Amino acid sequence: MRLVRTGILGLIGVVYPWFPVVTAADFNYWYTYPEASQLAQQTGRTLMVYFWRHGCPYCEQMNTFVLSDPAVSQALERCFVVASVDSQSPEGLALARQLRALGTPTFVFLAPRENSWKETGRLFGSRPRAQFLQELQQVSTQGGGSCG
Repeated sequence: MRLVRTGILGLIGVVYPWFPVVTAADFNYWYTYPEASQLAQQTGRTLMVYFWRHGCPYCEQMNTFVLSDPAVSQALERCFVVASVDSQSPEGLALARQLRALGTPTFVFLAPRENSWKETGRLFGSRPRAQFLQELQQVSTQGGGSCG
């Protein structure tokens, strides 16, 4: 995430160096859900919420063999704002309930629509890279966002 501090916010950044002031979107970065949802609303991009948990072998498979692949990274950066959510954290548990993510890995795709969200896709479980890329293309088309 690119951090830029200016003006009064710059002073806050000096006093509280952990205080992030984001001025440019970095679509290669995976955000928290609140940050990603705000950025998706601002840019009109589809939001991909990735629910994972520690110790999940299918999440590890997706992380190692699919999500780290350069072609997948490029597709995500080009078309989506990505939120990475630990489904076992207090915030993640509540969000998983709200978005009906009952297991991991789960990918929920939401398109911004006038201060609300429209679900445009949902994927559950591990899958091969080629299949995931094809599904990302389908979801981006259905979402009507910047790649649709």
